[in-house]
Amino acid sequence: PGLLDQLAAGGLPAKTSLLENAKKESAEEASIPPEILDRDLRAAGCVSYRYAAKRGLSTKTLAVFDLELPEDLVPLNGDGEVDAFVLMPVDEAVRSLRSELYRWKPNSALVML
Repeated sequence: PGLLDQLAAGGLPAKTSLLENAKKESAEEASIPPEILDRDLRAAGCVSYRYAAKRGLSTKTLAVFDLELPEDLVPLNGDGEVDAFVLMPVDEAVRSLRSELYRWKPNSALVML
């Protein structure tokens, strides 16, 4: 809570495609209308990383999607999992990653890169 993150994220339920899940999470967490998601949500690749956990080395792979929102669309917290939405220009995000990494969820910082 309180850390910078992407617009939406979530675990992948069984028998759900990556695209279906990205649409579901974006609608639930940010109230993005389905017509915008159907038209503009695009797969952008994957980010994989490893970290030390209590049980040993843990490996994660994140599916990444890009979504350009209309200028007049303001995301709304749909499920209570978000503190606030902040529009951050790319140059500000890069500056923040360089000098304020502590403000970011670790996996979100990787995706932002």
